[in-house]
Amino acid sequence: MEKFTLHIKNMVCDRCEMVIETALTALGLEVEEVQLGKAVVSRNGDHPSLKEIEKELQRFNFDLIKDDEAILVEQVKTSLIDWISSGELEDSEISLSDFLSKKLTKSYAGISRLFSKKEELTIEKYFIRLKIEKAKELVEYDKLSFSEIAYMLGYKNLQHLSRQFKEITGMSMSEYQKLQEPERKSLDKI
Repeated sequence: MEKFTLHIKNMVCDRCEMVIETALTALGLEVEEVQLGKAVVSRNGDHPSLKEIEKELQRFNFDLIKDDEAILVEQVKTSLIDWISSGELEDSEISLSDFLSKKLTKSYAGISRLFSKKEELTIEKYFIRLKIEKAKELVEYDKLSFSEIAYMLGYKNLQHLSRQFKEITGMSMSEYQKLQEPERKSLDKI
């Protein structure tokens, strides 16, 4: 029995994990663990091949990641998506750089340089875009005040979120809330 880890691009939520687990099991792999960005699997012999696995994942708009730099970039993305989804930003005193350094056990300077080179976007700007997409989702739910949304996303005040929201979307949060058909980006498209 051969055990190996698949690094998978475009996983952004719990449902992605379920789709991946179902697809890999259907291929005949024994799935030991699935988390955002990776799956640990075992197989007997050489079936299914990596080509077959890749083809099956692509049916669901996922891709295998094969080089170490791309794997690290995807780990940054999935770590940040997880952090936002965890609800821990509100009470977090840890900085973005410290969070990633600790989570990935690498120097932030190296992580940041590689991310910017590969994505043509800084980690900070990527993180802001993720938070704005989460803010859009929360505005649409209409359950929290704008101030509550700001604090939930780790902002010290509403003005900071409002300024970034307008900069990214071109409209205020109130204007966004009034849209008949609001537009959100899928997290894997940021």
